[in-house]
Amino acid sequence: MLLAFRLCHLRADFPDLHFYSQDGARFTDEGFYTGAALHYFTLGHAYLPGGWNPAVFMPVWPLMVGLLFHFTGISVEAARILAVVCTWIGVLLAYSVARQYRSKTFAILTAFLVASNALGFFFGRLAILEPAFVMWLLLAIYLAGRIRPGNYALAVAVGLVFVAATLTKTTAPFVLPAVLYPIWANNRKHPREPWKLLAVSFATIVLLLGYTQWIWLHRYAADFQVVLGLGPRWRAQDVPLRLLRFFFRGTWIDPALFPLALACCIAALSRLRFLWRDTLFATAVLWEAGYAAFIAFHIDGPPRYFVTLIVPTIWLALLFVEWLWTHHRNVAQIVAACVAISVIWNVSYVALGLCHPRYTLVHASREMKHLILSEDETYPKDLLIGHGADQLSLLSGGFPTMDSDGAMPLTQKLDAYQPGWFMRWTSDPPLRAQFVAEKRRLAERAAFPDLNRNHPAGIVLYQLFPRVSP
Repeated sequence: MLLAFRLCHLRADFPDLHFYSQDGARFTDEGFYTGAALHYFTLGHAYLPGGWNPAVFMPVWPLMVGLLFHFTGISVEAARILAVVCTWIGVLLAYSVARQYRSKTFAILTAFLVASNALGFFFGRLAILEPAFVMWLLLAIYLAGRIRPGNYALAVAVGLVFVAATLTKTTAPFVLPAVLYPIWANNRKHPREPWKLLAVSFATIVLLLGYTQWIWLHRYAADFQVVLGLGPRWRAQDVPLRLLRFFFRGTWIDPALFPLALACCIAALSRLRFLWRDTLFATAVLWEAGYAAFIAFHIDGPPRYFVTLIVPTIWLALLFVEWLWTHHRNVAQIVAACVAISVIWNVSYVALGLCHPRYTLVHASREMKHLILSEDETYPKDLLIGHGADQLSLLSGGFPTMDSDGAMPLTQKLDAYQPGWFMRWTSDPPLRAQFVAEKRRLAERAAFPDLNRNHPAGIVLYQLFPRVSP
């Protein structure tokens, strides 16, 4: 039932609930990462020279969306349904991986807690990278757990699936130890076999990703610098603060399960050292620690990043509760009650979001599309440029757009692509609008205020005209 509810009100705005409002990507990232598919159907080519082209480095998701659009046309509902289907498969795989090592009850609880998680519920309904990314990671871990001596074909398959995960979201290498660990753990009784199997999987990954890296650096160097060249400024004095921030934000995953997962890790370092012989525990710890390292030292670490940690957090929490239930039943009952309250808290947020849908952004997008495509003045150009413009194209059913960011400077982009329209978020720095005003005359055509209730922001739409020299 919880999984089916993910299909309700798919066109609605992302809910401004709790900490979710801190993630501004809900206004832009669907357009960012489906942009190549949008451009293919609206402009005739997926790659825009000098534009914002993350699909060069993360092509799997836009390819999946583009294949779907071939049958459905550009549709935000179709793209979000595809994301929801990925979360359904992810829940099934989380169950299957848990079942490889634990009881059926443990696996069912895993699936239930993943399905009822509010963070995963809401971000799993967006056409962003995380739903497909988690699905590929879980598939790779599941296949790795099935590898036995001599099964080199499956070892190659693990490598191929991990490459798909990396080409879905380039942060996958932080989870590579967790993906490969089951291969070693399940075959360690044989002296040399696990190393041969690991070598096959690792060689597959290195060869394919090495080839893609070569292509990136030689054919898309400018895009590489813009899209993947952004990174945090490393300062030793910031490390404690970033770690503390991660542990605080970890409760975004779940206010009860994340502390339990942390308690499980601490206990394993002191009293419960036998857990390190448990393949599921070690896999979850490697996953949690690897991706936590990425989040902790990233510039921001917004809520959507924590979606990737939902499954290993639940595994670790359940392992700790399982041990408590065997050795400290009274404590375990109290902990189980806390988990039950947390589930109710999650489901309440899900119900609140579904019972009060808003459609302000999709309505604004459709009004802008209608205004742009119906304009028939002497300077008719349909192309809209601006930060998050591709999001508006996706929400409205498709029209020509491109983002103002990219490898080409904005002023040069105006000359190269000759857009007829420009949009700006009122919450953005005014510098972009100033650059455009230097090259074009801006005529305001529409304004859509209060698209974000908690952090007031809106969109202003301008039509662009050539500047007349005095």
